[in-house]
Amino acid sequence: MPDISKRCPVNGTFELTGRCNLSCKMCLVRVDKKRIEELGLRERTAEEWIDMARQAAEAGTLGLLLTGGEVMLRPDFCEIYEAIAKMGFLLTLYTNATMVTNEIMDVLKRYPPHKIGVTMYGASNETYERLCACKNGYDKFVEGIYRLSELPSLFEMRTTIVKDNVTDINAMKEFARRKFGKDKALIISRFVTKSIRGGIACAEKCRLTPVENIKLIHNDLTELYEKVKANEIKLPKPEEKLKTHYRNNISEGDYLFENCGAGLNQYTITWDGAMYACELLPTGCTFPFDTNFRQAWEELPEKYPRSRINKRCMDCKYAAFCEACPAIRMAETGDYFDAPEYFCEEAQYFYNILSELEVV
Repeated sequence: MPDISKRCPVNGTFELTGRCNLSCKMCLVRVDKKRIEELGLRERTAEEWIDMARQAAEAGTLGLLLTGGEVMLRPDFCEIYEAIAKMGFLLTLYTNATMVTNEIMDVLKRYPPHKIGVTMYGASNETYERLCACKNGYDKFVEGIYRLSELPSLFEMRTTIVKDNVTDINAMKEFARRKFGKDKALIISRFVTKSIRGGIACAEKCRLTPVENIKLIHNDLTELYEKVKANEIKLPKPEEKLKTHYRNNISEGDYLFENCGAGLNQYTITWDGAMYACELLPTGCTFPFDTNFRQAWEELPEKYPRSRINKRCMDCKYAAFCEACPAIRMAETGDYFDAPEYFCEEAQYFYNILSELEVV
C-alpha cells in the first residue's frame, strides 16, 4: 500500500477548455457555451491558468499535459502556451489537429512540446461529418497533422473506436504507418464511458457492444496465443492478476486509487477550475483557484472513500480480466465499488476467448 503522506504532484493535466470545434458523439466532457451557462460555471482566464502553472511548478509538477476540449479553440491559447512553456515543464499537447494556424505553429516552433498527441476520428470526410458533425474534418486533420509533424516533438496518434468509425480502423492504421513508419502504431482506445461532469454528448449510445469491443482485439489475442504456445511469454494466472490489478476489491481500507497514480503523483484540473485525482472522475474534487494549488492537492485524498470489499467482484471468476477501475465504476454506476454491467459482460467474453485459445 502506498504511503500517501509521501504524495507529490509530479504529473498534471490542465483541461484548458471543455469546448471543441468538433461535436464527437463519444466525448465524455464536451460542453458548449449554452451548457456552461446552464451549469453556472466559467472557463478560467489565461492569467489564472498561467498563475496556476507557477503554483504547480513550485509544488513539484514536472510533466504537464495541456488538453481540452480543443485547446486551439481558445483565442488566447498561444499566450497560455508560451507562458507555461517558458516555465520548463515537460509539456505534452493534445489536439484534434483541425485548428492549426500560422500563429500557433510559430509559438510551437519556438517552444516545441516534448510530445504531441493527435486524435484521429476517421479516414474520410464522411466519417468526420457523421461522427463529429464537422464538414471536411478529415481534410483539416490531414493538413494539421502534416504541419505539426514539422516539429521535433515526439508524436502520438490515437483514436477511439465507436460504431460510427469502426469500419475505418484499418485505413486509420495504414495512415499512421504511411505517415510515421511501420513502427508507429495507432493507439486505439476501446473504452467509452458515460458522459461526466456535465458533458452534453450521450457517449454510451455510440459505443460498441462488449462483444464487438473484444472482437476488435481478436487478432492481438491470437498473436498472444501463438507467443504463449511458443513459450515466448508467460501470462500470470488469473488469481495472481487479481491480487495485483484488483487489489481495490480485496484490501479493505486502502487508498482508493492505490493501483495507479491518481491523487498520488498525478492530478487533473478541469476547465471550470476543479482538481480531480483522475480525468475520468465525475465527482470528488477540490478547488485550487478558490484556495491555492498546494492546499487543493493536500485536501484531495479526503474527497474519496477508502476501498472496501466488493464481494460480487471478489468472487467473480472473470474479475482478473475486468478493466473497470474505481473511476470508471463511478462514471458508469454512480458508485466507486459497484459492478458496471457493460464491463462485466466484456470481461466474460474476454475470458471465454482466452479459454478457447487455451491461454487461461
